[in-house]
Amino acid sequence: MTNDLTLAICMYNAEKYIEETLQCIMTQTMQDFHLLIVNDCSTDNSVQIVEDFFKRNLRQYELVNLPQNGGLCAGRRFVEEYATTKYLLFVDADDCPYPKYVERLYDKITSDSQLIAVGCYMEYINLQSKKIGGGIYIGETSKEAFYKKAKNGKLIFMASTSIYNREIALLVGGHSIKGFPEGKPRYQDLCEDLDLWTRMSDLYKEKKAIIVLPEVLYQYRKGDGMSMSSLGMILRMRHIKTNLKRRRRGEKELSFIEFRDRMSKEELKKLEKDAKSADCLRNAYYCLKKGKFIRFIQYLSISIFNNPSYIIDKLKHNLLRMK
Repeated sequence: MTNDLTLAICMYNAEKYIEETLQCIMTQTMQDFHLLIVNDCSTDNSVQIVEDFFKRNLRQYELVNLPQNGGLCAGRRFVEEYATTKYLLFVDADDCPYPKYVERLYDKITSDSQLIAVGCYMEYINLQSKKIGGGIYIGETSKEAFYKKAKNGKLIFMASTSIYNREIALLVGGHSIKGFPEGKPRYQDLCEDLDLWTRMSDLYKEKKAIIVLPEVLYQYRKGDGMSMSSLGMILRMRHIKTNLKRRRRGEKELSFIEFRDRMSKEELKKLEKDAKSADCLRNAYYCLKKGKFIRFIQYLSISIFNNPSYIIDKLKHNLLRMK
């Protein structure tokens, strides 16, 4: 193998889609990478499907079965420590990268020694693998824009399925799995990519950069259901932002448990209302698309009641993106 890249798929109960994902891997225009599949204690037929697939489609691959289910972030941290290549690229076990995905990202990150991570745009598909409109079109597309954002202490948003320098990621801590409460929800699995990119962004002082190719190279599978999960995401983003500020001041980072325990009841109550407003606004949009107009009005009303400014901020954000 000449290219120093591991493409990893962390898999848990992915029997419905893993073969479709593997077909997309087989059609990549660049095939010179180590394919690593990590089974996080699946209880369905995922492993059998993978093994049968590669009996029919000859290709190097490595399958690792973890001893216990640890979740998404633990799986990715395992890969960071297990892999030996300089670069790492994750593909979700139910997604569909386009054929040029690996080649374009690898060529870009290896073309410039200052680049430590490179992402791309993503479009949404539904459970039936049909495009549904929308996607993830975030991230700075130039080093100059990234340096400005990092210097100003901003969070670095980029898709988790981006190529990055594994060695540098480990230098800044890799995917963080310590300091979280036991059990569910697994807060370490929320915004785990945002946490890593933001810690890697500290290296802007050494002229290291994180950028995005403004090209749709990946299809991200999005569920059809409604959402009631924003509180954990908001807490994690606050935690990541707090630690960013602390690092820049030369202070010790807080574990998630320490961060949460320092919050007052009033702060938590406000975050709960903000989360409820966000969830209800998304559910209102879902009901509108499904033609459920009464439910749409109900969810929209609850969202406005809990945080009137949230819907205004969302509208402003979307209007700015359209310009």
